[in-house]
Amino acid sequence: MLFEFSRIDVNLGLCLVWVDDGAKLESLTPTVAGLTFHNKLQMLVDHVKAKLPSGSKRRAAYDRWIERMNKVRLQRNQLVHGRWIPEGHLNKVVNVVGLPTGAQEAIEYSIEELSAVNDELRDLERELRRLRTHWPL
Repeated sequence: MLFEFSRIDVNLGLCLVWVDDGAKLESLTPTVAGLTFHNKLQMLVDHVKAKLPSGSKRRAAYDRWIERMNKVRLQRNQLVHGRWIPEGHLNKVVNVVGLPTGAQEAIEYSIEELSAVNDELRDLERELRRLRTHWPL
């Protein structure tokens, strides 16, 4: 999952620095490099709203990608920032978010569910590549 997410992070960054055919590549590169993934997504939202007409196929495609990516981003945050407890007798792993001394949230995952997260990330990376190729910003 981390490898797939990192690949998307790099490609999203490249998408942002190459806006307007890279007209501001040199100035945008350090700016984008310093952004969190969430802020990169927000920057993409801003470009999409400014450059693509509302109701267009291009706009809808980017909007769907952003919505899916936000969902996976939140899930990734839980998985990365939580701790893992194997539950071998259930064929599951439990991801626990929060400190043991406070409120905690436990989410069970089967191997198939975790594999589906990776599948979604791979699909999102392919879709971002397709968007950048067919409808660059």
